[in-house]
Amino acid sequence: MDAHKLQLKIFVTQESARAIEAEAFIPVFHRWIKEHLLPEMVIDVASYGHVPEGPGVVLIGHGSDYFMDDGDGRLGLLHNRKRSGPPPAERLADLARRTLHAAMLLEGDAVFGGKLRFAANELLFRINDRLAAPNGDATFAAVRPELEALATRIFAGPFELTRKGGPKDLFAVRITSPSSAPLTTLLERAGGVPGPDASITR
Repeated sequence: MDAHKLQLKIFVTQESARAIEAEAFIPVFHRWIKEHLLPEMVIDVASYGHVPEGPGVVLIGHGSDYFMDDGDGRLGLLHNRKRSGPPPAERLADLARRTLHAAMLLEGDAVFGGKLRFAANELLFRINDRLAAPNGDATFAAVRPELEALATRIFAGPFELTRKGGPKDLFAVRITSPSSAPLTTLLERAGGVPGPDASITR
């Protein structure tokens, strides 16, 4: 995959979305910065809670950002890779590992008292580059083999890929599976806890 501006979103369950206030993520993300809980450089937190169905609370980093995103009215953790990091063949796996690792940390955070859960049978993949990856059949055909390989690896069972949106939207694919597994299992299948961010040395 030539594009490096990749996004992956894992959705919060409907029950959790009703139980958790967006502002609760602000001190959590600040603590992540202070305690260096992610294996990459994160530097600030911003809140866009005033924007309906918007980016929500953002943990801003050097190579990527983490949003508690409410796009399309569905709350979820969105990992947005903005700088070139791993080699092309490793980018999707790295994206999945960082997304799942951050989601696992959030689920286990004592602040949420066990009320925060992610729906581990659905992911939304996007390429944040309309020029390099227009939302059409050609891009889907080019990316599909890598997405299928990733989905086969992390779901270890049947899954479905569905392209979303039209030509004016970012290229997006919804990845769903009829079965679900704990985030720890998905992370292990994806390759385990991610290492240092390669974009720091680039």
